[in-house]
Amino acid sequence: MRVRPSGPRIGSRPLQAWLAAVLTWTLGAAAVLLPLGGTGVQQAQAAAGTTVPGPARWDPFTWTSGPPGSVTVTPTSGLGNQVLHVTWSGFTPTVDADFQPVPVVLNSHGTSGFDKVARYPVRIYQCKGEQPQITDCYGSSLYGADPAKGFLQDFPKPGTTTPEFPSNMVIAATRPDGTGEADIEVWTAQQSQTLGCDPTHKCSLVIEANYGGDSVGAYQFPAGEINCDDHSPDSDGLFNTASDNVVAVENTGGKRFASGEACAWKNHVVVPLSFGPTPAACTARNSDFSAIGLEMADRAVQQWRTGLCQDSSPLTVQYTSGGGEPQARGSFLRRSGGDIALTAIPDRNPPTRPYVYAPLATSAISVVYLVDDGVSRRQIRALRLNQRLLAKMLTQSYRLDAGDETDSVKGNPICLFADPEFLKLNPTGDNGPNWPGCLAGGSFAATAPIVVGGTTDLVTRLTTWIAADPDAAQFLQGAADPWGMHLDTKYLRSSYPGFPADAFQPQDFSGPKNWKQYEWNPVLGGLGQVLRMALEVRPSCLSPDDIQGQHAKCRSQDNGQRALFAVMDAGQAQAMSLPEAELPNPAGAFTTPTIGSMQAAAADMPLDAVTGTQQLPYGDAESAYAKDSRAYPLTMVQYAMLPTQGVSADKAAAIARFVRTVTDPAQGQIYGRRPGQLAVGFAGLTDSQVAAAKAAAGHVAAQDGALPGNQTAPGNGNGPAAGGEGQGSGTGTGAGANSGTDNGSYISADTPVGAGVPGATGPSAGAKASAGASPRLGAAAAGQAAADRAGLARLMLPVVLATGAVLLVGGPAALLLGGTSAGAALRRGTGRIRARLLGRNG
Repeated sequence: MRVRPSGPRIGSRPLQAWLAAVLTWTLGAAAVLLPLGGTGVQQAQAAAGTTVPGPARWDPFTWTSGPPGSVTVTPTSGLGNQVLHVTWSGFTPTVDADFQPVPVVLNSHGTSGFDKVARYPVRIYQCKGEQPQITDCYGSSLYGADPAKGFLQDFPKPGTTTPEFPSNMVIAATRPDGTGEADIEVWTAQQSQTLGCDPTHKCSLVIEANYGGDSVGAYQFPAGEINCDDHSPDSDGLFNTASDNVVAVENTGGKRFASGEACAWKNHVVVPLSFGPTPAACTARNSDFSAIGLEMADRAVQQWRTGLCQDSSPLTVQYTSGGGEPQARGSFLRRSGGDIALTAIPDRNPPTRPYVYAPLATSAISVVYLVDDGVSRRQIRALRLNQRLLAKMLTQSYRLDAGDETDSVKGNPICLFADPEFLKLNPTGDNGPNWPGCLAGGSFAATAPIVVGGTTDLVTRLTTWIAADPDAAQFLQGAADPWGMHLDTKYLRSSYPGFPADAFQPQDFSGPKNWKQYEWNPVLGGLGQVLRMALEVRPSCLSPDDIQGQHAKCRSQDNGQRALFAVMDAGQAQAMSLPEAELPNPAGAFTTPTIGSMQAAAADMPLDAVTGTQQLPYGDAESAYAKDSRAYPLTMVQYAMLPTQGVSADKAAAIARFVRTVTDPAQGQIYGRRPGQLAVGFAGLTDSQVAAAKAAAGHVAAQDGALPGNQTAPGNGNGPAAGGEGQGSGTGTGAGANSGTDNGSYISADTPVGAGVPGATGPSAGAKASAGASPRLGAAAAGQAAADRAGLARLMLPVVLATGAVLLVGGPAALLLGGTSAGAALRRGTGRIRARLLGRNG
């Protein structure tokens, strides 16, 4: 039974026909002007963030206002491109038409039962200035419009409101107890030039509660007069002005009848934000040296180079991360790329130039997920995956449709959430989680994860880890799992090389009208695009329908109905507070990439005598890693390949200074978000790694021709040998040099890595937590690496390098916001399969 709130009415409820006449009349009337600005709010600085008074709580049953609520935003200073956490209390609960609680409010395109007609939602905006108007707030109904024209005016011109990305505006619900929370990604001037937030251009967060009122002038005399004291249309079944339904109301003439936000804006509060410097803030000057490769290191490198360029003796680093690590290594070794190359996998070929490896930091691969509970519609924050489940997800082995009997996946579950193996690993308890269905809200569960296209070290190490697991290896060779699920037959070794792989390649183009080729497309814009699509909750699939030769991208998933996975680096995942799946290590424990779990894994890594680098020894049952329940299994040490010959003295000094600074336990290895510190998602180096980095910097500065590990220059009669003393010793006479071990073997972690360097005895005590920095990074809740292969990324490298030469100070290359082109054309009329794959494609 629908309950109508009681209370005084200002004017009687008109008939629907009369309302239509009012709309027509109002459209021709002069615009009603309402002040767009708001009074400032004095904020209270708290240790956990900034707290401000909220709007007075509205009682829809008595039409009276109660005491003010409260809003807290964390953090609010030293910000970069990251996620902020917003909480509130004392707000009016969000309800449906029958005044029942609504757990989430969908995106603006949502049309299901818990959607825009939810009453009393909360909007959160990032805005220009510390006292913004509605026209300053990104994603608002009037962003970019004329502030002098009030809430009744023409739409802003196309392309002037959200030119960079889809809006980062968040709309959220308040619980029955008056509390609520939401996360919002904030952008610096690098992400949004129209907002322009940086240390000299202030910005703010606006929290706006919609408590109704006649914001469209529907019940007023004269018609069109905005009256926020009249709550007659709040929940009238037609205008529902207490919902998001009225925001940006539009008529057929293309004019704005009323933004519908006038009354909600009266309830907004402002929380000022302070942004820290980015590389773009550095004074333009010629770079001291250039670095290429390893997009996984981007977050750390950007913080380091921002700190270095603002030093009293500035050091400018040109950094281009795109193009793939195999290509970066190849260019460096050919002396045709950057002055240094960043990598996570060493080159094991005989060196074509003198160089050494310097460890910079430790990070990891993360499998992130945005999954909402099928009952409560709230985000699930704990989820486990294993190697075989990931193998299934990365080989198109789910059916995606209940009635589909495509031969390649015949008999398999529809999606991950219908897989008995997943449900056994993630059981539903009395309090949940309740996993979503494979078809929720008209859109499919995107359990084929968003992944990077092209050749990368991330893909190589991930697939090496998967292939090293006996259960996953058998599945990839065609053996069914215990519940009868089998590998997509297009991925059998008869037609696919299998794992390990250095790039993801869709293999299945079968099914009715060849529809499976559109379900999964690795993205060519790098890890940055993977992150962007995850934040937009937009799967990497395409429409199977061919419309004038184009296949539309799948639309974003709705809040409350999300089921999406992505593979990225821990730096990006944790900067954006994305939940990371727990993964198993050989000791049987499930871990996420925290500082502790990554440093435990790093301490377990044996040293490769040939290259002087470290990696986890997947498949070695006798290793320290195999017995360590603390270790995160996808941990990777990030290295710089440093030239030890043929570089000018000034450039060599600059490279050495960079390495010494960023690996210094008292400087670049201090955890924090400030320039020069070690970014979230990274773990500090061990003592032996710090010493190895220092030794490598010394070889660069001296330009002594040192080589990696125990390798020696060709022609001295020794050749590479296992063991050896330190990286770049050039002698081959150190401890273990004549051990007789082959070049591919490992020596123990406590074998010296340089003259006088201590063994890998554990995490460095120098990785200190700075003031205000959280030392915990985790979310709440055997095979040889594939040989370097250029592929498409090799063709991209010259373009990437040229771009980097122009952007000497301004961050990584721009994202390539695109996807792979479709293969064979589809005819129209795929009907059920198209609807199953896309849901409501927008």
